[in-house]
Amino acid sequence: MTDDTRTRLVQTARALIHGSSFADVGIGDLCREAGVHRGSLYHFFPSKEAVGLAVIDANWELLKAVLDESFGSEAPPLERIDAFVGGFAGMLTAARDQMRAVPGCPIGNLALELAGRPGEARRRITEILTAWQRYFRDAVAEASLRGDIPAGVDPDAAALRALAFLQGITLMAKAYDRPTLVTEARTAIRTLIETPVP
Repeated sequence: MTDDTRTRLVQTARALIHGSSFADVGIGDLCREAGVHRGSLYHFFPSKEAVGLAVIDANWELLKAVLDESFGSEAPPLERIDAFVGGFAGMLTAARDQMRAVPGCPIGNLALELAGRPGEARRRITEILTAWQRYFRDAVAEASLRGDIPAGVDPDAAALRALAFLQGITLMAKAYDRPTLVTEARTAIRTLIETPVP
């Protein structure tokens, strides 16, 4: 068995899951679409949950590349957040062009399905969301030190509000099949970040 087979299985699983849902994708569907036998799948993944975990990690790798590009720039911190929102919207637009519909957040979709289950998937999703929130938190903390936002803004709370809003607006973009809703959300995200909450 080669790593190419594993990669093909994960890529096929990603496409099938984002085209429907984790629950709707069966092992038989995955093997048929990937062109592999069940034995080949079980060589790499002991269970369907293990496939789901591999998809979560693949999705995080893609999303983390957008985060690193946006937040790794020399731009002021709030502009880095704007850049990420734009990059995230671009990712959704590209996915829509490929799938003919906005698939939603690659992490959020699986979080909705898998985070309620006990086990490794829930732990991994929590780790990813915490890491994602940290990008926002660090930018907000830097903006606070620079005096770009009002005193009294809690960076952790502001980052959580921003990420929660982004997840919600991404759900709306999926429902309405309008990735531009995410791009248009930059002003609202800025407001959520810049407003101290008592």
